[in-house]
Amino acid sequence: MKRILIVEDDDALRGTLADQLSGSFEVLQAADGEDAVTKVVDGKPDMVLLDLMLPKLDGFKVLERIRQYPDPSVATLPVVVLSNLWSQKDILQVQGLHIEDYFVKAHTDIKDVIKKVKGLLNTKTGAKQ
Repeated sequence: MKRILIVEDDDALRGTLADQLSGSFEVLQAADGEDAVTKVVDGKPDMVLLDLMLPKLDGFKVLERIRQYPDPSVATLPVVVLSNLWSQKDILQVQGLHIEDYFVKAHTDIKDVIKKVKGLLNTKTGAKQ
């Protein structure tokens, strides 16, 4: 079964996303940036759904650590950002780190995020079984 890591400090939103995805995928969860980095390396997810405003280590730093990781299976991991940061500067900064998509929480229906994640995970080749 393909695995997704949801990195979100809002317990309710993280729970909603996990509930929506758990029927189709194995779901890992992290509530802060440090835990996210650990779970990316140890949990070997097929994709990360990442908030940017996180305690301990922000999502920008999490994404930088993923992209700089020596193992290519980690460094090239697909990442979808779901954040309340919506300035052009923020969006360009994370797009420069090769994300699959960027959703602004306040302007996005969760169904659209779920559809995007499912589409990416269902077409990703070489996924873990």
